[in-house]
Amino acid sequence: MKKIVTLLFLIWLFFGLSSAYEPTSQDIAQVKILKTQLDTITTWNMKDKWDFYAQLKTLQEQFSWYEQLNYYLNELWINLITQVNTEKVKSKATSKTAKQDFFNQWSGWFSQEITVADSCTWWYNTMDSISFANNFPTALMISTRYRETSCWFYMPNNGDGPFQILSKDYGTGQISEAKFIQTMQDFIDFSKAKYLQYKTKLWISLTYTWYSWTGLIYHAALYNGGIITGNTTSGYVATPINPRYAFDGYGQEYSGAVKYGILPKFLKVLDRELKTNY
Repeated sequence: MKKIVTLLFLIWLFFGLSSAYEPTSQDIAQVKILKTQLDTITTWNMKDKWDFYAQLKTLQEQFSWYEQLNYYLNELWINLITQVNTEKVKSKATSKTAKQDFFNQWSGWFSQEITVADSCTWWYNTMDSISFANNFPTALMISTRYRETSCWFYMPNNGDGPFQILSKDYGTGQISEAKFIQTMQDFIDFSKAKYLQYKTKLWISLTYTWYSWTGLIYHAALYNGGIITGNTTSGYVATPINPRYAFDGYGQEYSGAVKYGILPKFLKVLDRELKTNY
């Protein structure tokens, strides 16, 4: 429904387009009306606001040569992302102490042997905003992407995208902002579907503001392959088939790695967030 509503009023916008364009008073007034309509449709649902934002960014790339349409699209997506980011800042403020406590609890076992540049925070603001809108940990998105494809801004040759989702075919080569946003949404949806699939066995609580060490291990196990053991009496646990995928660079047992695993990379991203984004 959200996509249909978006397309309906965007089709209406196409009437009267011209190649050489400067906003008129009527355009400004129409944008104001459309902003109000979007606010009415989305209310305070950050996920809905983000979904509209993603659609507008896609349309902007597809119709980049239409100047008048791009004025409308640009004004609308700025309005939406501003609202998302305003609420995100509030959420960051209220969750900082808990995140700092989590980092302090688990950050004492980093391996010192890894010398590769600690990158993967390009596009941080975009990744952080989509994570907030989907109530998903930003650092987990970044650390999974880092482990899968080292965070280069391109489509890998196997076509599975920056998060290496085997069921997807994104093509290869260059990647646009709109396509990158799509791959991030696919990653979040894919991960949450995994959690839901095993909800009767595994307790996985991972949100934008709260996470557990066990939940992160379970994410790594379900994402890269794991073994679920246990029973309804003693409980179930998920163990990564490849523990290094989760733990490389964390503690003596996993020292000597050249690349961080999901968990230590998560902590390093979290440390950066706490130091630079609050």
